[in-house]
Amino acid sequence: MNPQEINKFLRATPFIPFRVHTGDGKHLDINHPEFAIVTRIMLIVGRAVSDPKQDIPDEADWISPLHIVRLEPLVAA
Repeated sequence: MNPQEINKFLRATPFIPFRVHTGDGKHLDINHPEFAIVTRIMLIVGRAVSDPKQDIPDEADWISPLHIVRLEPLVAA
């Protein structure tokens, strides 16, 4: 996937949480724009924090945009 497309989702106003689907069937949820960074060669997604008083992710997943097949808005039904 083109990194610019991912960046559009991250910079949308208002921000809408979204799911990143990969070619191997896995997915990552991005619930806040500050928990993700996109570059030309990598998407870095912070995992949920274990302590709700903290706003810094415990860990992060790294994925190449080449392995992303689609983005899906996470909208309450």
